[in-house]
Amino acid sequence: MSRHHLGQKRSSKLLRQAVSKERRRESSPNFRQVFLDVDTEPGYPGPAPPEERKKEFFDVKDFSHVDNYVRKAPQETGESYEALLKYLINESGSDLERIRALFYWLILQKVPMLLCQKDIPSPDTPVGYLHLVRERKGSYSEMFTTLSRKAGIPCVTIHGIAKGVAYDVGEKIDRIRMKNSWNAVYLEGGWRFVHPYWAAMSAQGYNTGRWTVVECPEFHEDFSPKGGSKSYIVHSMVNEFFFLTDPDQFITKCFPNDERWQLLRTPFTKEAFEATPFLQPSFYELGLKLTSHKKCVVQSRYGKVKIAIEMPEDCYERLQFAYKLYRSRECEDEGEYEYFKLERFVLQYCQGTTALTEIRFPPVATGAYKLELHCRDPKHRLISEWICDFKVICTNGMEVCEPLPVVPSIGWGAGPELERHNIVARTHTDGVYNVDEDLVTEVWFEHDDETEIYTELVHNSLSKSELAECLSQTFINEDSETVVRIKPPSEGEYALQVFSKKKDALNLENVYNVLLQRTQVVENASMAELREQLRMATTEGDTRGMASLLDECSKRGLEDKGDFTKAKRKFLLNRLNNELKEAMESKDLEKLDTAMHNLSETSLKKELGSLLEDAEVMRIRLRKLKRLRKAVLEMDAKSISEIRSYPKPPAAVHAVMAATFLLLGSKEADLRKWPKVQGLISKKGKDGLKRRVAAFQIKKLRPAIVIRAKEIISKYDMETVQIASAGAATFYQWATTTIHDYET
Repeated sequence: MSRHHLGQKRSSKLLRQAVSKERRRESSPNFRQVFLDVDTEPGYPGPAPPEERKKEFFDVKDFSHVDNYVRKAPQETGESYEALLKYLINESGSDLERIRALFYWLILQKVPMLLCQKDIPSPDTPVGYLHLVRERKGSYSEMFTTLSRKAGIPCVTIHGIAKGVAYDVGEKIDRIRMKNSWNAVYLEGGWRFVHPYWAAMSAQGYNTGRWTVVECPEFHEDFSPKGGSKSYIVHSMVNEFFFLTDPDQFITKCFPNDERWQLLRTPFTKEAFEATPFLQPSFYELGLKLTSHKKCVVQSRYGKVKIAIEMPEDCYERLQFAYKLYRSRECEDEGEYEYFKLERFVLQYCQGTTALTEIRFPPVATGAYKLELHCRDPKHRLISEWICDFKVICTNGMEVCEPLPVVPSIGWGAGPELERHNIVARTHTDGVYNVDEDLVTEVWFEHDDETEIYTELVHNSLSKSELAECLSQTFINEDSETVVRIKPPSEGEYALQVFSKKKDALNLENVYNVLLQRTQVVENASMAELREQLRMATTEGDTRGMASLLDECSKRGLEDKGDFTKAKRKFLLNRLNNELKEAMESKDLEKLDTAMHNLSETSLKKELGSLLEDAEVMRIRLRKLKRLRKAVLEMDAKSISEIRSYPKPPAAVHAVMAATFLLLGSKEADLRKWPKVQGLISKKGKDGLKRRVAAFQIKKLRPAIVIRAKEIISKYDMETVQIASAGAATFYQWATTTIHDYET
């Protein structure tokens, strides 16, 4: 057994032990008070939604003087609560400044590892309690509650469940494994959430090992864990999201046991918390909004998924999006992680202020996926560029799924590369455009005289030479503009790639890409009628009609809009299906081998489903029968003579030979007496025993004969027959295999 399997077993055992221990603790009378209720104090205001949002009363830049002051705190201040509070609160004028000082001091602490027990400070001191936190005997939330209350600021510790590093998007909530605690402080006339531990230690990119990367093309690659390793990256920067977080944002990460402490006017249910999108702090920090999906599990529609995110008006032009796509590792795939790569089937682009991520699933790419989205703002430093995760379920791929013409490293649409080359896109600034309405599409660029522009048009099945006459460009000197004209020759997707360099430079650089989609091409009436006939024949499954129409379409050069490919596939599937059924009905091994070989030359195996499985089982049986027939035919005269020579054979030998001749067509009345059986064994020529076995066809058997042969032979097993006669054992194997094959 591999170390991977052993590790899984040990992990499962430890998890079961932990769950068992937790269940016992839950049954104790003090559990509800200690672990479920909010740790509050008499006289505290009741939980209620705050009237103001965080941005209305708190801006971190306004508290830089507090943060700078806290950074200078002498080390010895942590040796007693009195000294610490005297230092931190002494320069603070308001409760908000005081709570900021306490929060900032706590998340800055780095507790050293002390090997000697006597060196650990008393747990009644701030530093001593932090050592308990290191030993997992205390928590940041309890520490923050203690500091706040000693400073005279109402603060509670809230217990609940949270979507932390161990959470996999789309999974059911586990109240034991995902248990967590955080705080609420009463400031500015309302309760505000604080999660001091997550503010101090933000983890990014955790992977439970249940996923394997199938696509990761962009800038976030260096910041994410590799493959399926169980790892994550911890940032020590202060994550301001978890300081005074707004309730409607906090609920996407943390769910309290007491619903009143959601601080929402309409509380979430546990089911709503499970289903809510897995949004990260950077999503809110960038001011993004989900406009397409309101749940974290997304079902593909006709083999396609499109996630839409709205960007703020003041920064949408500079935001850069990327993604990482994982596929779920199925149990039956153990050791076979070479999944279909989707690098040319994921399209990420912008349309105005909307960022879109579109995944197209080919038929071979069904399964469960995790889509991890990232976003970068060059003018805004983020702790993490990870913004959200979705679990994507694809049960059926697209019937016709062409890969993208190219996957440009700089993405689609106008971006910073144009600006660096002093080029302005006058038109087509987005990444994707439909060009059905215009026969010719014009894309305009403005640039200086020193900039040279070169263009290429790329299509999946057309060469550059075939597309040469579909692309032209003109430089308008007086306006310093270049106009690029594209005339797509047929339906499909075309990538216009623009390259640039200065006149004295040698190397070209890709500065712009746009995907042009044409879904309609005008056809004359006769071709349109031919296409409709082909569509009808395909829908009805008319194999003969499809054959003649496909031939006619090829002769007349009908353009393939996916319908021609679909018809060819359907025709081939029907033909192979019929060949396979005929071979199985005839129980002819040669025909079955031919049909299976023809099928192996195509990609249609999966679509035949159980029929293919049945055919493979039958082929195995027929091959076994063939080997047994060969064994009979290769028997030497001595072995057969030995059987015939018995004056009064063992009952097992008589039964085996009687069943054999019954299957070969002899009458049962002629088989009851051994001398008559001896006579049949002695015959030569076409009536000889070997010749009759060689000419035997299982499809000619009648059910009554098979049933009677089975009754005769079933009284004996292989070992009994073999002891009686080695020659008879060969006929026993042939007869029993023939009976079993007929029955199944």
